[in-house]
Amino acid sequence: MNYEVKPITYEECKEWLLFKHYARRMCSISYSFGLFDGIECIGIVTYGMPPSSTLASSICGTDFKDIVLELNRLVLNDGLPKNSASFLVSSSIKMMPKPKIIVSFADQNQSHNGYIYQACNFIYNGESANTSKLIDKDGNEFHFRNIGHYQKNNKLNVNLVKRRSNESEINKIEIANFLRKYKGDFTSRQLDSYFGYKDTASHWFRTDAGFSFPSVDDWIKLKEILNFTDEFDFLMTKHEYVPDPNEIIKKLELKKVEILPKHRYIYINASKKLKKKLTGLIESKPYPKGENKRYDASFKPNTQTKLF
Repeated sequence: MNYEVKPITYEECKEWLLFKHYARRMCSISYSFGLFDGIECIGIVTYGMPPSSTLASSICGTDFKDIVLELNRLVLNDGLPKNSASFLVSSSIKMMPKPKIIVSFADQNQSHNGYIYQACNFIYNGESANTSKLIDKDGNEFHFRNIGHYQKNNKLNVNLVKRRSNESEINKIEIANFLRKYKGDFTSRQLDSYFGYKDTASHWFRTDAGFSFPSVDDWIKLKEILNFTDEFDFLMTKHEYVPDPNEIIKKLELKKVEILPKHRYIYINASKKLKKKLTGLIESKPYPKGENKRYDASFKPNTQTKLF
């Protein structure tokens, strides 16, 4: 294999992402690279800002959230040598400035296990907390982050609800360990029953990617049950009022569909000293295994024969 990896532009990624990658949409791109066989581009990888500051903060904490990038697209032509994808990923990471924390997800709904990331020595961090997606009337996916566009100026005139202020800056592991300390003999099922939830309370006590915050009102009720101190009350109850996202979903006639969580992988691209420190902040789990299923990537972008 005599391939070369070179930077490419946003425009040069478009056909690959809109017609060849299974997501069929553009994404945030801060860095993009092509895999070349001579002058022919045979694959691309892109890196961009994570879809939320909460995700960035969840990797190694708020002190390092600004150096987190998501490897958000990876697509190659069919029939390439087995290690072509891992060569593209590892080579492109080496070409980016340090320090960087790279996070990427292998979609179980596409039968992906992340073997490319395993070959590149990424850390496996477990499964994501996202277990649902929104579908519009035409059957197309509607991204949760787009709800924010409708919350601006309350375009659909819905009721207001409480939203915790600066939640992205709160240390999730610290909150989870605090709640664990006071959980006692209560089971997550018992707490779910008290709140009228299903499979929700368990996420409040997790120290991995599956953690989720209790709402402002849930925190207040939880304090009554577990009788914990007021150490974090200011952080967890400080709030603002925003248009109700559930009402927005109803008005847009969106349907919530259950999906499998994604596998989360992390790579630290930093000096030895910083890499050791950051690695110590990440929970590492055994690599998942299973049969991969390839999606149809037969589309041939016009840029393939273009000299970049």
